[in-house]
Amino acid sequence: MLRLAFIGYVILALALSSLTSRVAPRLPAEVSARIAPLFAIGKRAAVNVRAALHTFSDRRDLRRENQMLNEELAWLKEKNLAQKVELERLRRALAVRETQAPGVVAIAPVISEDASGLYRRLVIGLGKNDGLSAGMPVTSPDGLVGVIIEAGAHRSVVRTVVDPQSRVGVHPANSPGRGIAYGEPPAALRVELPVEVDVAVGDILVTGSLQGVFPEGIPLARVSKILPRPAGALRKEVRAVPLVKFGLLEEVVVLSKL
Repeated sequence: MLRLAFIGYVILALALSSLTSRVAPRLPAEVSARIAPLFAIGKRAAVNVRAALHTFSDRRDLRRENQMLNEELAWLKEKNLAQKVELERLRRALAVRETQAPGVVAIAPVISEDASGLYRRLVIGLGKNDGLSAGMPVTSPDGLVGVIIEAGAHRSVVRTVVDPQSRVGVHPANSPGRGIAYGEPPAALRVELPVEVDVAVGDILVTGSLQGVFPEGIPLARVSKILPRPAGALRKEVRAVPLVKFGLLEEVVVLSKL
């Protein structure tokens, strides 16, 4: 009802305004003087209507401009977030390059893992088309992840260090002596060391040069337990916990072959 009344007011105002501009100059002076208030009302109404329409148009343009600015702001925020993510990825790669090995080939997303429970293997989202191949070490800022054992066109399979088929040459970070770490899924390592090697619970084990697969000195695991040594044994056995939490990995750093 109010909308109809407003529309009627607009029509009346425009009609009076038109009548004022076209008819008033042709009327006799006496008649014009008598109906002048009516024309004045019509003219004021028309001016008010035009002002209202102009204001409405300005508000509509302002809303359109505000929407465009909001869309641009959202795009800039999304772009800024993407740049932050990329910067963080590059920071992790730089950390690996500075603290572990210089030969960074790629940063690859972890897209799945072995669900059988028999192995601990990861599938990463890069492959041969991205320059990856079997035998490339895979690591992270926290420590060694494993090695690529199969590379497809766009995906690769990584055998982690806790896989039962994994063998990694190791030594204590702060003392001499070399041994071998064997994978014990789901999340442990069995390490054999010469009896002369000085090692204690809490020590960090780093990679050695077993078969030249992994660069020297990449952090691998922390010693959690030293097992009793049988009489006459030539080696000591310890248990260690990997520094990498494989279930939380989202990205890995692939290194070039040695």
